Amino acid sequence: MRVLFCHGKEGNPKGNKAVAIGKMPGTTVVTPKLTNSYERKDFVNDLGLIEALAAGADVLVGSSRGGALVANTKLNLRKVLIAPAWKRFGVEPNLTKEDIILHSKHDDLVPYEDSVTLAERFGCTLIECGVNHRMSDEATLTEIKKAILNN
Repeated sequence: MRVLFCHGKEGNPKGNKAVAIGKMPGTTVVTPKLTNSYERKDFVNDLGLIEALAAGADVLVGSSRGGALVANTKLNLRKVLIAPAWKRFGVEPNLTKEDIILHSKHDDLVPYEDSVTLAERFGCTLIECGVNHRMSDEATLTEIKKAILNN
């Protein structure tokens, strides 16, 4: 399975989530270095990079700003969003009922209610997990891997 993982604004390609996904048996993870920016032009540039790298991917995974980027793609690929900051980045999401959202009710940066809105609007599965916005505790990493495998 090929996974394209998009880290958050303060994340990086070698963060906990990217490493955990990369250790999944039979999985190849591609994790581009994205811009650490709120600027619209940087978001658009990162979106173009993601869409170019998505060829051959089985699933797109994005955390926070990366989740906003993944939600914004018009690609016909399954998506796993982790605390997606879609409202903060002014995204018009393109999701389906096949997509999965993971979010903590204890997130102090991206409101959990934003993910509830997405789940209700698109019929996505919303999984409440995690202890904060970082979504990198062991139990949450296990939930992320299950969502990628879709089981």
